[in-house]
Amino acid sequence: MSMSYPFTTTESPQLGEVGGKALSLIRMTQAGLPVPPGIVLTLEFFLPWLERVVAMPDWARLLSSPPEDPYRACEAVKASALRLDMDNAQRAVLTQALVELAAGGAGGPFAVRSSSPEEDLEELSFAGGYETVLGVKVEDIEAAVRRSFVSCLDERVIVYKREHGLEVSRPRIAVIIQQQIASDAAGVAFSLNPLNNCYDEAVINANYGLGESVVSGAVSPDSWVFDK
Repeated sequence: MSMSYPFTTTESPQLGEVGGKALSLIRMTQAGLPVPPGIVLTLEFFLPWLERVVAMPDWARLLSSPPEDPYRACEAVKASALRLDMDNAQRAVLTQALVELAAGGAGGPFAVRSSSPEEDLEELSFAGGYETVLGVKVEDIEAAVRRSFVSCLDERVIVYKREHGLEVSRPRIAVIIQQQIASDAAGVAFSLNPLNNCYDEAVINANYGLGESVVSGAVSPDSWVFDK
């Protein structure tokens, strides 16, 4: 498996390599849609970190924590994971990816976002579970990648997985680094109405700013329902 893919790749990465969000962005780019340029650091990229996480005593304590209250155990694991350093192979892949983005005109700021193999599926969403870091400068990319990675160990993600019968003992995540648009307004579009499951209606939720206030639930956004 590759450790990274640009959105412009001519290959066809698998969901298990890049996660649902990155796979959608790659497919949209390949289809010629106007997607801001970016790359995805794959699950392979993060295997060294994940192997070190599952070997931690704190991880064993998390797995044996009460299912309804893993908060303290999760925070201990996250604190240890935030101290992980990239090895030479990881740093070389990240450096080359940033060089390629810059060559394509993407010099920042960037949005650094999670992409989980279990995210954005038909039965599961993980909405709001993982961390997105906005306005990231090139020199801060590594720290932002680490923050996004560590969010796969968050209490919200662990509880959600347990509630839906998903495997907790082997965390998996990929991370997207994408050119950030300086938008006046942003939002989310649904190809069918998520409130009534009507296939004849499309729904758009939007707010001023970069869209984070919409997806985080911090505001009640403007909403439009369209008859398709």
